[in-house]
Amino acid sequence: MRKYIFPMLTVFTLVAGCSASPKDQVQSSNEQPEKSAPVLTYKIGSDDWSVIKSNTDSPKILEAYQFAVAHPEVLNYIPCYCGCNEEEGHTNNTDCFVESTDGAKVTLDTMGFG
Repeated sequence: MRKYIFPMLTVFTLVAGCSASPKDQVQSSNEQPEKSAPVLTYKIGSDDWSVIKSNTDSPKILEAYQFAVAHPEVLNYIPCYCGCNEEEGHTNNTDCFVESTDGAKVTLDTMGFG
């Protein structure tokens, strides 16, 4: 009898962990569609960082975006370790803050919010 206890407990644990309760099924059917990330733009030299301030109160995050826009030559040499290179195609740390630059208009990436 003892030799059957461990396999039975293992099977019971797997079955209990994999089954969804009716409450979980109701919640999954009521899920809202995923919201798309906001488009954040900044005009170089304007010092208008309201697009960042409207999304966070953190002065450290604001400072990180300001640095990324002002000094991409520094962040271009720092690889990103959060895995966004595989999903988003980021090649360096600048890509986590700056999505694109078109003249004086910078489109910011929301990855910098954390």
